[in-house]
Order: sequence, then structure tokens, then C-alpha cells
Amino acid sequence: MQRSISVVLTTLLLSATISPAVAQAQTAPTSLNPYAANQSRANQLKPFNLAYLAYQGYLKDQGIPSSGTLIDAIASGTITAQDIIQAAVKANRLPEQTLNDQGYRFNLEEQLQGFTAD
Repeated sequence: MQRSISVVLTTLLLSATISPAVAQAQTAPTSLNPYAANQSRANQLKPFNLAYLAYQGYLKDQGIPSSGTLIDAIASGTITAQDIIQAAVKANRLPEQTLNDQGYRFNLEEQLQGFTAD
């Protein structure tokens, strides 16, 4: 029980830490500059941030549950890293090419495993 409380408190602390980054990602301007277009990968959400966006409920409209329900779905295998990436692409939070980025998926899987670790 104490471990669960510790995990929840850590999650809340991390959530408060990434909120400014989320706000910045939501309001990032787009540019027609070809050089800026090549920088999209550098500016995309990191797997850590995407995991916490999902946890906070930012992908609910795309069918991804939040908080404890998300953790249960990850633990049972009903929600995968690929599901979250697809939802983020549908929500225009990630570029479509991320769907085929195995490294990004692997890193997101590691972040999601952290939610279910006891």
C-alpha cells in the first residue's frame, strides 16, 4: 500500500514537472521553412512525456483511458505502446512517421512498464 502511495505521489510530482512542456508542445507554431520541417523529430514529444500525457487523460478522446484505468489496461495488455502512439498521431501530438519508429515504441514501452512496476 505504501508503495502504491509512493508511486502515485511520484507520478503527481512528475506530472507537475512536465505540464509546462506539454503546454509548450500544444502551442508550438508551425512553419513553412523547409529547415524547420526537418526539425520535427527533434521537437516531437519524448516517450516520457507521451506516457504522462496518456496518464493525465490527454488521449481520452482517442480511446486511451487515464490514471489507474490506464495502468490496469497496460498491465493486462489491452493497451499497448503502439495504441498510445496511434492515439497521439490521431490527436496531432506526434507526426505520422512515429507509427513506424521502433525505437520510439521501445522507449515508450519502457516508460509504460514503469507505471506497472511494483
